[in-house]
Amino acid sequence: MSVATEQDSSWKEILDQYFPEFMAFFFPKIYKDLDWSRPPEFLDKELEQLFNEGQAGRRLVDKLVKVYRLGTAEPIWLLIHLEIQGYADPTFAQRMFIYYYRLYDRYFQPKGIDPGSAGRLDKVVSLAVLTDGNKRYHPKQFHIKEWGFELSFKFPSVKLLKYNENWAALEANPNPFAMVTMAVLRMHQNKRKPPEERLNAKLGLTRRLYERHYSRKEIIDLYRFIDNIIRLPEELDQDFRREVIRYEEEEAHMPYVSSIERLGREDGLKEGLEKGTLIGRQDGLKEGLEKGTLIGRQDGLEKGRQEGTLILILRLLKRRFGEQLPEVEQALSLLSLTQLEALGESILDFSNQTDLTLWLQAQGQA
Repeated sequence: MSVATEQDSSWKEILDQYFPEFMAFFFPKIYKDLDWSRPPEFLDKELEQLFNEGQAGRRLVDKLVKVYRLGTAEPIWLLIHLEIQGYADPTFAQRMFIYYYRLYDRYFQPKGIDPGSAGRLDKVVSLAVLTDGNKRYHPKQFHIKEWGFELSFKFPSVKLLKYNENWAALEANPNPFAMVTMAVLRMHQNKRKPPEERLNAKLGLTRRLYERHYSRKEIIDLYRFIDNIIRLPEELDQDFRREVIRYEEEEAHMPYVSSIERLGREDGLKEGLEKGTLIGRQDGLKEGLEKGTLIGRQDGLEKGRQEGTLILILRLLKRRFGEQLPEVEQALSLLSLTQLEALGESILDFSNQTDLTLWLQAQGQA
């Protein structure tokens, strides 16, 4: 998977999971007018059907989201067309207009497609967030005027670089998209600097996830975003992951990333286990299990992941409740990878050894 594709995927995932927070951070006035008791509906398939990607030009992310207006007697919904634009495209405003009128034409025609629930469509609204590093690039309007004809299409457009002007406000804002914005800004700030400075910036952002007292899910989701946005050479990437593990164990005392996340990304087919965390390593078409030194070759990725996860679970249990009895270790070894991953999440909620025993009983292993 290319860097650009991974960054696209990171934006899509964070938007799908935290769209209300996205709107509250970047478009607070719109956020206040919407009824968030009704979950937003993502109409990505409808958007794909409407636009030919081969002719649309390269974009970062675009979304079509169905939301409801607040405080109306009958359900009134709107369609928000959102573009996350990652480079300075001189035709961007024109493209936004084209997307808008196609959406308007489709959904406002008598035979147009209704996204599917009770209520009526009020408006289609276009929004843009610009993540590029060009300070002079900030399209907000598409305008045509000739012979008495005039067309003006304006859309709210947020430039992430503008947030550099008040870094302190970003640091104080608990909204997850404050962290998203800081990650993009740090990426631009360190793009042409030595890799060691990118490493320090990435570590600083990761530590801040724990200092902000985010939930476990928020920490993992934001970590994934940061990890894909700020890239490091392989050697420094390994240093980064070791430091994250050390920080979690010795300072944060919250093994969220190291216990759940499979760290590392490689274009090949090999993944290994290093210091209790799955870290991708590429070595032709084989997969191995690595824990400090190579301790064995596995027949496939699934087996390597399962054994690596088991080692990590035993390590976490030892830290929390002490050395486990042989019969407990035997019961754990019979768990599937899915069960082990579920246990990794549940351990964080266990108060004592009895909780583990009850959990294993529920799995039929005690």
